[in-house]
Amino acid sequence: MINSIKLESDTITEIKILSPKKKFSISTPLFYEGQIPIVAFLLLEGSIHLLKNKKTKKILRPGSLIGLNELMTNSPAKISAFVQADSVICFLDKSTILEIILEKNSSLANLLQVELK
Repeated sequence: MINSIKLESDTITEIKILSPKKKFSISTPLFYEGQIPIVAFLLLEGSIHLLKNKKTKKILRPGSLIGLNELMTNSPAKISAFVQADSVICFLDKSTILEIILEKNSSLANLLQVELK
């Protein structure tokens, strides 16, 4: 299954400053099983359903970051993800993640370095 990382509020605040966010008015796929994500996703409001064989395996709540390892290693997702209506998500692309890691003096940089080892 795809890894999801639960983030603390100070880390979420750092990400909100650095990355664009979008509110979804309808349920929308974020990525499908076998697809290599082009961004990682941080759920700010609402929920994301993780599905395998069209069955919900896990429901993510606000503060969850998904797709990070797959994005950074160019690995296909082992599960599909659908954001639910009225959810808000931040998008983190690879270059933003690398910039954060190079800063080295933030809690977010430390967390990303640990998660990507």
